Amino acid sequence: MKKSFYYASKGIRHTWKHEQNFRIHILVAVGIFILAQLLRVSLLEQTILVVVIGAVIGLELINTAFEHMVDLVVQTYDERAKIIKDVAAGAVFAFALTAAIVGCLIFVPRLLALFF
Repeated sequence: MKKSFYYASKGIRHTWKHEQNFRIHILVAVGIFILAQLLRVSLLEQTILVVVIGAVIGLELINTAFEHMVDLVVQTYDERAKIIKDVAAGAVFAFALTAAIVGCLIFVPRLLALFF
């Protein structure tokens, strides 16, 4: 079991080191958690934020795995390989948009209440 955590953490570290989008997602997540504390977001809403942020981060890791797998299998340019990579990236983007909508539903009313 120790080895499983070790290898998983290596994968996360590799993705952190080599994937700018992953770093952006992590930094945005930290900012969201700080904002949630400052705005006293309910436990249920924090749980929802954890789930959607975890899904975005997980999808980003899967996307990275797909990219490496395609690069390993396909040595020259292939339109089908590009489509695989684009669709995997699209999945991350689609769920990141969903997460952003969830964030807006949670944060916008509180932020408006602060200013108006």
